[in-house]
Amino acid sequence: MICKSYAKVNLFLYVLGKRDDGYHELYTLMHKIDFFDYIEINKTSKYSIDIKTNIKELNNQDNLAYKAASLFFDKAKIKPQVKIEIEKNIPMGGGLGGGSSNAAYTLLTLNKLFEFPLSEKEIYDISCLIGSDVPFFLCKKPSAIAKGKGEILQEIDCNTTNHQIFLAIPRINISTAYIYSQYSKLLLTTGKPINKMPFVISGGRCELEKIKQHLCNDLEEVALSRFKELKSLKSVLVKYFGNALLSGSGASMFSITNPEVKAEEGIEELLVSEGIFCKTVNFADEGR
Repeated sequence: MICKSYAKVNLFLYVLGKRDDGYHELYTLMHKIDFFDYIEINKTSKYSIDIKTNIKELNNQDNLAYKAASLFFDKAKIKPQVKIEIEKNIPMGGGLGGGSSNAAYTLLTLNKLFEFPLSEKEIYDISCLIGSDVPFFLCKKPSAIAKGKGEILQEIDCNTTNHQIFLAIPRINISTAYIYSQYSKLLLTTGKPINKMPFVISGGRCELEKIKQHLCNDLEEVALSRFKELKSLKSVLVKYFGNALLSGSGASMFSITNPEVKAEEGIEELLVSEGIFCKTVNFADEGR
């Protein structure tokens, strides 16, 4: 069984404060984008979970897809007999949710492959044990607001017509834990109430044109102050597209673009010459 495992961007990300459990309280709008890994899962004759990717350091039990599979078989009380192969296209550590996406789509695919031994609620409960972004990738719509530490989800309709995403991903390894720890020290927006934010999504709908005017990521200031190349990259993207934002805790930067505007032709050549991965993608129009 083969599936696509989509990446995401955070169109806004507010950090509302530190929780008692050590996590941060979030309010973020995530949207899947048409940039994905391929996951193929096959039943095997031996009792094991074999995992293989095209990235050597991911071929072990720390891989979130492996963790998802292990939890799935434990919960379903099924002896594991599978080989999981992942063709990785989403860069690691880019704030695009590649590992979380792999975990979520592995859960969904295993449940289908083994004829649905677990309910949607049980799959969701497992996803919450793996990582904060994993529950989002189980959503039936491509866009959702996530609250709490990421597990409280409100699926929404987002009008992405005539818009694309320009991705720029530098070769920087950013630790999510580091970014959040430094953010906590700055206390930039602790306690900021949602009703004071610059716009409201009402009726379960959002307009990308409005969101584009209010792109915000509370973690961005920390990342840009620590990594000067990210600050420079953002300036270049804003110059070409008029907007740019860090996705998640980075290191991916993105701009919302109009496919009729061919500005990326010049900027892509510039950034690639500096060793920065670039790609123009559509917003995903399907959930799972």
